[in-house]
Amino acid sequence: MPTVMIMQRMSVAMEYGVILKWLKKEGDAVKKGDPVVEIFGEKNEFELEAPDDGILLKTLCDVNDEIPISEPIAIIGKKGDEIPDIKPRKINEAAAPAAPAKTPTAQAVPEVKRAAATSKAPAPVLEGGRLRASPRARKTAAEAGIDLSQVTGTGPEGRIIEKDVLTIQSMAPQVAIDDDRKVRGIETMSPLRRTIARRMTQSAQNPHITMITEIDMTEVVTLREEINDQVQKKHGIRISFNDVIVKAVADTLEKFPKFNATLAGNDLHMFDTINIGVAMATDEGLIVVTVREANKKSITEIALATKELGRRAKANELTAEEMTGSTFTVSNLGPFNVDLFIPVINPPETAILALGQIKKKPVVVDDSIAIRSTMMASCAVDHRILDGAPAGQFLQSLKDTLENPFMMKM
Repeated sequence: MPTVMIMQRMSVAMEYGVILKWLKKEGDAVKKGDPVVEIFGEKNEFELEAPDDGILLKTLCDVNDEIPISEPIAIIGKKGDEIPDIKPRKINEAAAPAAPAKTPTAQAVPEVKRAAATSKAPAPVLEGGRLRASPRARKTAAEAGIDLSQVTGTGPEGRIIEKDVLTIQSMAPQVAIDDDRKVRGIETMSPLRRTIARRMTQSAQNPHITMITEIDMTEVVTLREEINDQVQKKHGIRISFNDVIVKAVADTLEKFPKFNATLAGNDLHMFDTINIGVAMATDEGLIVVTVREANKKSITEIALATKELGRRAKANELTAEEMTGSTFTVSNLGPFNVDLFIPVINPPETAILALGQIKKKPVVVDDSIAIRSTMMASCAVDHRILDGAPAGQFLQSLKDTLENPFMMKM
C-alpha cells in the first residue's frame, strides 16, 4: 500500500513550502526518517523525511514549486504498487487556468494513505465537491478569472474568503508591454524574497495607522556606557541601543496586552508570553528572529541572546523556533542612518515599532536650549483592533521608560 508524502508544516506560521532540491530520485530505496527533499518554509530551510520504508515511486513536484501545507509531494511504496493519480496544488501556478479539481473519495483511492502532517489544513470542499467559499470571494474570483480550486482558504475551517482571492490576484504575472528599454539582467526572487513579498501583501490587506514621537535618549546613552563597562569585561560583548530598547518595549507591553496579541476571526488572542521579534538584515532579505520572554530577561541577557541569534543568522543556522513565535516586532534602521520610516506590521501580529538613528540636536529643556541625544520612533497598529488613542498611550509609556531607563533590570 503506497504512502503519500505530504508538505509538512515545520513552523506555526508556515503556510506553504518551496521545493529546493530532491535528495532522492525516483526509484531510490528509502528508509523511514531518511531526508528526501529540501524545502524552504517561513524564511528557513528544512529537510523533509521519508514517512515509511520503501521506494520513492514518484515525485509530484519540481524544484521551485510552491506547495501548500498538506498537499502531496511524493509517493513511497513497493515495487509494482499502483501509483495513485493525484497532483498537488501549486501556488506559483494559481493564476493559470485550470480544470475544476476532482474531489477524491474513499472508494476512488482505497489503497492510499497519507503521512501525518504536523498540522493539517482542512480542505475547503463541501459534500458534492462544491468549494467552501464566501459569496464575495466567488464574485471577486469570477470577475478576475481566478479558479477557486487553486486558492488556499484562510477563513474558518479552511473557507475561502475575499482576502484569499485578492492575494492570489496580486501575485498574478503582469501583462507584458512593448518596451525598447535595454534589460540589464533578470533575477528570479529567492524563496526568502517570495515569502517576504507574500507576507507583506497579506499585511497590506489590513488597515494600518501609525503614531510618531521623538524620544530623548540621553539617559539611555549614559546607561549603555555604564553597563558596557561591566558587560564587556564579563561577557566579551557590547550592549547595543537596540538591546536596551527591546527591554523597554517588553516591559511596556506588560501594560498593553492588546499590542501583544493576534486576531483570529472575531477573537483577539492576547498572549501571556512576550516574545519580541527583532528585524535583522541579511544578504537575501529581512528576517525576524525571536527573543523569547524578553520581559523576564535583563538587558544583558537580551544582548547575549540577540548577538547569538545574529551570529546564527549570518551562518544560516537558525532553527524554525528561533524565527517564529514573535508577538511584537522591533525594526531598527538607526545603524543605516535612517531618521524615520513607516513600518509594515509583521502578520499575524497587531503592532510593530520602527526606530531611527540616535543623534545629537539642540532641544528646549526647562526653557533653555540644550544638546540632547534624540531618536524618532513610529508605531504602526492594526486599525481593526487598535485606535489612535491606545497607540499614542503605548508610545507615551515607552517614551517615559526610555527617558528614565535606570529602573529597568540591567
